[in-house]
Amino acid sequence: MIGPKVGARREAEVYAWGDDAVVKLCRPGYLGHRAESVALANLDGHSVAPRLTDIAHCDGRPRLVLERLGGSDMPALLQRQPWRVLGLARALARARLAVHGIHATGDPPDLRQVLAARIENAALPPRLRAFALRLLGGLPAGDRLCHGDFHPGSVLVAADRVSVIDWAGAARGVPEAGHARTVLLLRWADPLPGTPLISRGLMAAGRSAFAHGYARRYSGGSQRPLQLVDSWLAVHAAARVPEGIEAGQPKLIGLLGRVRRQAPR
Repeated sequence: MIGPKVGARREAEVYAWGDDAVVKLCRPGYLGHRAESVALANLDGHSVAPRLTDIAHCDGRPRLVLERLGGSDMPALLQRQPWRVLGLARALARARLAVHGIHATGDPPDLRQVLAARIENAALPPRLRAFALRLLGGLPAGDRLCHGDFHPGSVLVAADRVSVIDWAGAARGVPEAGHARTVLLLRWADPLPGTPLISRGLMAAGRSAFAHGYARRYSGGSQRPLQLVDSWLAVHAAARVPEGIEAGQPKLIGLLGRVRRQAPR
């Protein structure tokens, strides 16, 4: 039987399921369970994500039964232990490198197609939308597993394990595409409205150190030189505009505009 609620996300509610599992009940109309189940099948045996044990429906809602993980997410750990900022940044990069070492099978979505659909729906000036789509059209396809929204809040840290959760946006692409999304979130995501000015300053300083530590460890651990990261950053900035993060939209549009001005004519 379904036990107490242990968490909630935008796309699903999570409940206890016995002693060693949780059940993720997707919200009505949400179809991310398809990509998540494909991603978790790819990740099985790699010890970098919860194990998927069952897929079913409950009152018409998709239900995923997952291994129950211990630990805390990275933002919670950083609040309690801010001195761990560089160690956790490197752990985030190692988890990202482990994921990007996995070939995507089972036909997950092409990340470029996902981004193109988001950019088409973005409230952007027409010239910036056209530029972002043109830039995306020149970027390469790939066959590696990409999380889709990889950031500290999607990583659980226990004493002996780092695990990546929330795979509803999983797709296939090149490693630089997923890496650029993470860099964008670490560097330019705004605090929630109402955050005190002093807290904003502290968060900005910590975020800068975290982003630098993550990027340095990721690039140092990559098996090949990273390519076209700035182009992927611009594309992700355009694709993030329709996500409803109104406070951060001027930064995203500004980033996209700077890349457009610097692009060869």
